[in-house]
Amino acid sequence: MGTKPKKILLLVVKLGIAAALMTWVLSKVYWHDYVTDRQGKSHALLEQKEGPTRTVVVDSGPFWREEKSERPRTDFRPFKDGGDPNDVVFPGFRSSLLNINKALLAVGFCGFGISMLIIAVRWWFLLRLQDIRIRFWEVIRLTFLGQFFNQVVPGTVGGDLVKAYYVSKHTPKKAAVLVSVFVDRVLGLTELTLLAAVMVVAVLIGGMETFDTVREPVLYVVVVTGIVVMALVFLLSSRFRSMFHLQRFYQRLSIARHVAAAGDAARLYRQRLPALLKAIGATFGAQFVWIMSITLLGVSIGLSEHIKWYNYFTYIPLIYIIGAIPLTPGGVGIVEGFYIRFFSMVNPSAILVLAMLARIIPILWGLPGIIVAVTGPKLPKVEQMQAELQVATKTDAEAGK
Repeated sequence: MGTKPKKILLLVVKLGIAAALMTWVLSKVYWHDYVTDRQGKSHALLEQKEGPTRTVVVDSGPFWREEKSERPRTDFRPFKDGGDPNDVVFPGFRSSLLNINKALLAVGFCGFGISMLIIAVRWWFLLRLQDIRIRFWEVIRLTFLGQFFNQVVPGTVGGDLVKAYYVSKHTPKKAAVLVSVFVDRVLGLTELTLLAAVMVVAVLIGGMETFDTVREPVLYVVVVTGIVVMALVFLLSSRFRSMFHLQRFYQRLSIARHVAAAGDAARLYRQRLPALLKAIGATFGAQFVWIMSITLLGVSIGLSEHIKWYNYFTYIPLIYIIGAIPLTPGGVGIVEGFYIRFFSMVNPSAILVLAMLARIIPILWGLPGIIVAVTGPKLPKVEQMQAELQVATKTDAEAGK
């Protein structure tokens, strides 16, 4: 089987996984308002009847056939713990979306844009560490271009590859460009992991949650942290790779150039640690603004009574670290599924609104990248970009010997 059929087959498999996961997610939510009985089974709400008995009419039939059933409200769980026992209606997806606080939504929307600008500053710092001097405005343009390819058309051309290709046209240091893009991505992933780990520890030490309530997130934090630490050791330590004789293994794979880039980055950034700290600080700033923006989206939907601020700072990093695993294009289905899993203290219909907003808003912020793609040089095919960068990197490496 050739390379192209393999890629098509892989894309079809990924789309199939995404469709299956989204089907599972949608099976957990209701478009209209609903009620949940004492046994935990949910029913679509058809009508509320006032009077001495205060009943509700619900759909008790299978999803393909409506079956009306009138039952007293006392048969159902109240919407809020300790609240009015007659208030048993949980807002569905439609109600959660229509009743959103538009002012908070606007602030959250702007926060995503501010986070992108801070990420552009981080990459600008990393490029300057490599003695690559391009205008800050050009870095902003390429950041939006990368956002466009990562969010609007995921699974076709990676945004990192496009950014590296464009910058490589402005400098003879082709290998250094790859190093900067690689370190930019690694910094983001590493600090997301660190943020989740620190928040879990802080929540437990501060007594905000018990171990039983955060058992699953703690397990994910331990596993993710272990994987990230091992990956960093593998990438940054040639001694570790030699000790376990891993050279023959990775040199045959496409990650070989990333390993070489990591080694170059480690050597250079050890010499320029003060400047690297600026990039690390920018990463924390971008992540803080980004998570705060998602928090504001949650508050705008009315989730503040159920979700505490530290829940966002604990779960959001984990969700997107797991969502970065390339099982589906853009993590579709994976991200939404873990939103519902981690934020199980809230009804799934409202949480899906939050997850969808957190997906749609970055896509909207990626749309200006269309202008950059149209006004900039025409992009060649993916294979050609990869080949050009690989040849240029090899040439740089041979020149540096």
